[in-house]
Amino acid sequence: MDNLVESRSPSLNVTEALRAICSTGEGCCWYCDHQLPEAEQAIGSGWDVKRLDGERVASIILVCPECQRERTELGEEGFLRNLSMRVCNSTC
Repeated sequence: MDNLVESRSPSLNVTEALRAICSTGEGCCWYCDHQLPEAEQAIGSGWDVKRLDGERVASIILVCPECQRERTELGEEGFLRNLSMRVCNSTC
């Protein structure tokens, strides 16, 4: 999944997508693996659903409010650097 970029195609209805995904009882943040809560809590707390276009297929990812906030504050590069440090610190 190295060649994924945020989709430029028509927007996704985040509320409907969250309701559908939450109804499965599964799902977690793409970046930090935080478990997706029930639909109303996910919608109210600001979870996001993004469509990423890949070479062969599009992917839908979930992004928790904490990762969205950090990504906005640090920018994409800083966010990914911090994320890789957290992963390394927990596995190294």
